[in-house]
Amino acid sequence: MPLSVPGVAIALMAISPIQLVYAQEAQEYILWLVTILLSSASLLRAMRLESKDKDKPLEERQRPDLFAIWSIYAVTLAISLYTFLWSAFVALAHGIYVIITAKFKLTETVRTYLLVSLVGFLAFMPWITIVMGDFFQFLISAEKTKIKSSSMPIFPFLQMQLSQIFFDIDLRQNNPLNSLITPIFLILVGYSICFLCLTTNYKVWFFIITLIVVPALPLILSSAGSIQLSTEPYFLPAYLGIQVTVAYLLATQIYNESVSRRSIWQIIMALMIICGLISSKVSSQAETWWNKGMSYDNPQVAQIINQTSSPVLVCDALGNNYGNVFSLSYLLELH
Repeated sequence: MPLSVPGVAIALMAISPIQLVYAQEAQEYILWLVTILLSSASLLRAMRLESKDKDKPLEERQRPDLFAIWSIYAVTLAISLYTFLWSAFVALAHGIYVIITAKFKLTETVRTYLLVSLVGFLAFMPWITIVMGDFFQFLISAEKTKIKSSSMPIFPFLQMQLSQIFFDIDLRQNNPLNSLITPIFLILVGYSICFLCLTTNYKVWFFIITLIVVPALPLILSSAGSIQLSTEPYFLPAYLGIQVTVAYLLATQIYNESVSRRSIWQIIMALMIICGLISSKVSSQAETWWNKGMSYDNPQVAQIINQTSSPVLVCDALGNNYGNVFSLSYLLELH
């Protein structure tokens, strides 16, 4: 049975190293991806029903279905905002898509979208007031500290992250293998985006492009040449859009009418699956991984401390992450 675009996308997501990394973390990022998928799907479904009902008589329009789908969008938007504040930029991408596809006209779809989005944001207001209150309290506090986290130049960072969507064996930035691996996936992603734009209706490719660009653009513009490594999860909506784009390319090309081209793309898909499986195998055997941040070196630190006779470890709260201390405590041999 031929694989569909959703089938290929599910396969790529299941073996994606970056999805696997965050699926093993006790954090909100995978839930955030689920809410993005649900809100995006409900928005597109509602817009499709609106366009189908546009030319129908009033008595034949699917109002109950539309109300239910728009309600799902409002609920998933609110849940997404509660899950991760960066969802506001995903909502902005949705808004840009709706308004531009309506050709900047105040159509019924645009009015409904604005009303439903307002409901979603109003449901989020109780939490945003708490967040803003804590933020202003931090600004006026005399005890605030400036914590410098690791950073790297923006373009090497983006290239490395592109490759980690499909292949990740925790290579450091200065590893010479990066210069061989990252261009391959950069070309694949670039070709996938071009193929999507040339072979689909603008309403299809424009939605995916906005999902990739809008949430990532504020991070890129504010980076001033270098980007904090701790902001890597903020690019998850862009990674999702990229995976859908690559899935569309593979799903259409592995059944190409040309036998030679079909064989080439089937080999490429097989190689991508192998890359994902290798990444999963390597990460499952590793003591630590790149996403651990300041906890990355804890196994080596614990080994040094454990080899010391009668060690004493003192930690303070100044600029420290309590999760890092707890992580280290599990590795230490208590005497």
